[in-house]
Amino acid sequence: MATDIDILRNNDLFSELNDEELTALAKLTQTRTFLKNSLILCEGDTSNAMYIIQKGKVNITVTNEDGKEMILSTLQAGDNFGELSLLDEAPRSANAVALEKCELIVLHKAEFVQLLTQNSAIALAIIRYLCERVRFLTSLAHGLALLDVYGRLVKLIQSLAEPNQEGQLVVAIPLTHKDIAMRVGSSREMISRILSELEKGGYVSCENKHIKINKKLPSAW
Repeated sequence: MATDIDILRNNDLFSELNDEELTALAKLTQTRTFLKNSLILCEGDTSNAMYIIQKGKVNITVTNEDGKEMILSTLQAGDNFGELSLLDEAPRSANAVALEKCELIVLHKAEFVQLLTQNSAIALAIIRYLCERVRFLTSLAHGLALLDVYGRLVKLIQSLAEPNQEGQLVVAIPLTHKDIAMRVGSSREMISRILSELEKGGYVSCENKHIKINKKLPSAW
């Protein structure tokens, strides 16, 4: 099992640190465990810690005024979240929910600010990370604004699918139709209808909440 130092070393924010710096950083962190479906962060709350996933998966979601929820991303071991609260005083911009039992490395603001002042490499890594987040959100907004439900669904499947041992493209994250609907801003009924048609056409196979791409998906539905 990967150690805290291994997780930190493979994280984008801290990959430039040497072993001595990583060891010092690891001593500043804490490890917390969250059970499945636990709310780790709540949109609108104020707190002063960032989290790096050591084990488990976390959904990052937002909720509108009507209570409708949308999943922005699913994070796994090595990914981080909550870092924005360490850089400004604004409330949390999203929710973080444990998809399964999670072990998280926690770094609080005082220690994080100290690292920034002592190591410019971390500051540069944060700038790169924030640029990536801006591009991701721009792409997300573009998809919601310009693509129909089918287009958003295809984009989601293609972005999540990875080759398995047989070379087949499979979405490794288990997704219910409700999960997919929350990600693409649609109804569960519409997603069920589209996936059913894609299965009938032999384009995808759905088994145990996993989607396998059998052949190139149609450009339109």
